Amino acid sequence: MQSWVQTNLNTSPDLEQAAAIGAVKGHIQVVARAGSGKTSTLVNRALFLQKHCGIAPNEILLLAFNRKAAEEIRERLTLQLQSSIPHVMTFHALAYALVHPEKSILFNESDGQQNKAQALQTVIYEYHRKPDVYEKIRVLMMANLREDWERIAWGDYNKSPEEILCYRRSLPREGLDGNYYKSFGEKVIANFLLEHNITYKYERNFWWDGINYRPDFTIVTGENQGIVIEYFGLEGDPDYDIMSEQKREYWRNHPNWHFVELSPTTLRFEGVEDFCALLKRYLESYGIRCDRLSEDEIWKKTKLRVIDRFTQVVEGFIQRCRKLSLTSEELASLVDNHKCASDVEQRFLELAQKFYQSYLQHLQTTGEDDFDGLMQKAATAIASGQTVFRRKSGTGDLKCLRYILIDEYQDFSELFHHLIEAIREQNSQAQFFCVGDDWQAINGFAGSDLRFYQNFAQFFQPSQKLNIATNYRSATSIVDIGNTLMYGLGTPARAHKGIFGTVEIADMGQFNLTSKEQEEHSGDSITPAILRLVDKTIKDGKNVVLLSRKNSLPWYVNYGKRTSRDGVLDSFLNLLHSYLSEESRKAVSISTAHKYKGLQNDVVIIIDAVPRCYPLIHPDLMFSRVFGDSIEQVVSEERRLFYVALTRAVEHLYILTESKNLSPFLEELKSRKRINLLDWLDYPPFVGTIQRITVKVGNQAGQGGNGTYAIKHLLNAEGYTWIAIEWSAWCCTYPAQDFSIQQYFHNAQWITQAAGIEVRFYDDLENMLAKYYVDRGQYNLVFNNISEVNLK
Repeated sequence: MQSWVQTNLNTSPDLEQAAAIGAVKGHIQVVARAGSGKTSTLVNRALFLQKHCGIAPNEILLLAFNRKAAEEIRERLTLQLQSSIPHVMTFHALAYALVHPEKSILFNESDGQQNKAQALQTVIYEYHRKPDVYEKIRVLMMANLREDWERIAWGDYNKSPEEILCYRRSLPREGLDGNYYKSFGEKVIANFLLEHNITYKYERNFWWDGINYRPDFTIVTGENQGIVIEYFGLEGDPDYDIMSEQKREYWRNHPNWHFVELSPTTLRFEGVEDFCALLKRYLESYGIRCDRLSEDEIWKKTKLRVIDRFTQVVEGFIQRCRKLSLTSEELASLVDNHKCASDVEQRFLELAQKFYQSYLQHLQTTGEDDFDGLMQKAATAIASGQTVFRRKSGTGDLKCLRYILIDEYQDFSELFHHLIEAIREQNSQAQFFCVGDDWQAINGFAGSDLRFYQNFAQFFQPSQKLNIATNYRSATSIVDIGNTLMYGLGTPARAHKGIFGTVEIADMGQFNLTSKEQEEHSGDSITPAILRLVDKTIKDGKNVVLLSRKNSLPWYVNYGKRTSRDGVLDSFLNLLHSYLSEESRKAVSISTAHKYKGLQNDVVIIIDAVPRCYPLIHPDLMFSRVFGDSIEQVVSEERRLFYVALTRAVEHLYILTESKNLSPFLEELKSRKRINLLDWLDYPPFVGTIQRITVKVGNQAGQGGNGTYAIKHLLNAEGYTWIAIEWSAWCCTYPAQDFSIQQYFHNAQWITQAAGIEVRFYDDLENMLAKYYVDRGQYNLVFNNISEVNLK
């Protein structure tokens, strides 16, 4: 087989690929790991059947799950075949060619037509206008956002301590404001603040002895003053308790800030009401009015977001029903036999049934259909004996097919299974060749069911399973970390490339901003950190992609005065691009991990290897339990998604996280193998096209702390900021071009009152350029290299 493919197709398959291409006995399942040449094997299989085995092109059908994949397969076949090529299409295109619906098909495209969503929204908004239903939605959603999914599920979550820890640390808890909080206690605090109309920032950044410190809640009451609330949720852990005491000491040294400390002990033993009463007493003692808004006022503050959220949940629910081909009666039976975990879930299912029934009536009234309905009709048509499909590219007959090749078989669903079973009823001779990777099965949310892949031998008999496990994409270390994550879950991948590559953990807990970075990205540590990584990548002549689990970021980003109508990821990319040259921007992209499946890049930065991202257990899971969804299933799929993210890298993989806030998956990886920790000193601050001089005004050694204290009001007036790092000082930056030390001292208003002062001058890379001592209007040179620096 290797020889034939080399001679006839001018490509060199490995032994496993060759075995898959030439397999002729029974149905074939091919387990194709990431980067193993899955599409090439599928295409070469079809070419082998046609060119060597003499199978006519109209006897071969290749099915893909999306249009892009189908077009790629068709292009590859066309390059090799001078004559007709086999039938190539998506499942939906096949269904359309069988049914030829008279009315338009409702569907959504990520960057285009959204008429299915519009139809669903039309049905839902009709109910919104009914006062009784609208009130039910309001009560349901307000109750849901105040409840906590952990408390609902906890009663029968009988798992090991390790599984419980993984579950608890990964669970998002959504507050009334739409944000997700790390604990139920934080969520209670956030809801209290919103319900009392108190403006706050969650995890705002402070600079503390060379580290980024983000207390839970910050209420700003004036210039560099306010109230900080910390919820010490892990009290009792020795390391955590030491850190808590250090935080108390930190705030004792900042008299402009009041520190409020709350404990889960209060919440656990005294309940939510007393916990909130304690918080109220603290806030009022510091001058914050705590007048609770009415329910109507709270609803007005959250109404738009809550309605949109409810619409999204119902849309997802209806689509799951369609994927399962449920009638209204079948859904009602499913709900009747389901044990609800809470009153919220019960209320939702009552409403959801009405919406689903209305959506089906909408389709019947308008004559429209969605792709799920089209698939159902296609299966029914085939079962009735209608097997001819007609397309612009040609006509075919399912009864004449001898070989059916299916791409991405791990994404098979109930709908596709029904269609294939209908074909097999009409054509028992057809042999199936199904290629996929169970380690990349990440579309359960869209109705995919891995049981069809896992139980292939039961559905297709006789059959055999083959593996193509050599990864031709990634360096050895990247293949290895993917295997480590999926250890014990199937055949591991093998690295083909001779290069070892690099996998590094980038710990934001060890990232120290320079004074210039602090000034330019106030409160934001993720942007300068990413710029450092990106800058080195570009200088190495490589392309880089940032991969995110969600369409949002778990970090605070300071966009300054920049505004954008784009999504969060696009806005963040635009922010990064604003610092880069036109040419450099082409090398930097961003995507969710889901959308990047099947793609690759020289360098990958996973920007959110933290709990609440990997794994992400969405609170909407409560509304899909009726379909059999469970936390265990979600965690398994999240593991596979993390695997997809890890294996997109060709040469270099950065995993961005925080040492005290690791993703459970990353914790597991670290326990199994040693992963290098990135040294931020190897990644100098991003300079870009703007260069500045940073002036630091501090105390001379041995002169005590009175020097800067006496002139702090003058320094503050001139725009200086106090920064306590290795050398505590007042800092201010100036444009480097035409900067003059003599002119600087001539203009400094504080110099006449200075005593025991030391002044240092730094460039953008924190290199010290000059040092002077200042006493009573006189500045004396210690050293000065500033003339040697190109400041243009």
